[in-house]
Amino acid sequence: MKKLLVVFALVFAGSTINAQEPVAAKKPVKMKATAEQRAQKSVDNLDKTVTLTEDQKPKIYDLALTRAKKVDAIREANKGKKTPEEKEAMKKEIKAAHKEYRDGVKPILTQEQKDKLKAQAKAKKAAKGNKKPNKMTKKAEETKNDVSEEELDEVISVED
Repeated sequence: MKKLLVVFALVFAGSTINAQEPVAAKKPVKMKATAEQRAQKSVDNLDKTVTLTEDQKPKIYDLALTRAKKVDAIREANKGKKTPEEKEAMKKEIKAAHKEYRDGVKPILTQEQKDKLKAQAKAKKAAKGNKKPNKMTKKAEETKNDVSEEELDEVISVED
């Protein structure tokens, strides 16, 4: 009986000690990147993909910064709105800001850079095709073999 009580006390003490460890193991709180940081990350990602010139970087940074600030303003204006319609409207506004950014980046890039983006879009599409497609995506893939403008837009980095 005494041995049983000692074993029970040890198990209880061990479980109490282990219960305290996960608090220290929690992930640190991730701070949201500023608009400037997100804009710089967009430029860095695009530079990594297509090797931007020193002349192109500030132009693209300005576009990315404008986009990041617009997205922040849209999110701030829609803070606290919970209905699905309001959320959908916010998503459309953000999507429009992203499209405006991509449309602004395209004229800045050279044809060679656009070709690199198209090649990356094809690679991304091929990698996406390795996943098990459902019937609808399988039919869509059968009819599409080339990279569309929308897929090229997806490759132009949009960080938020």
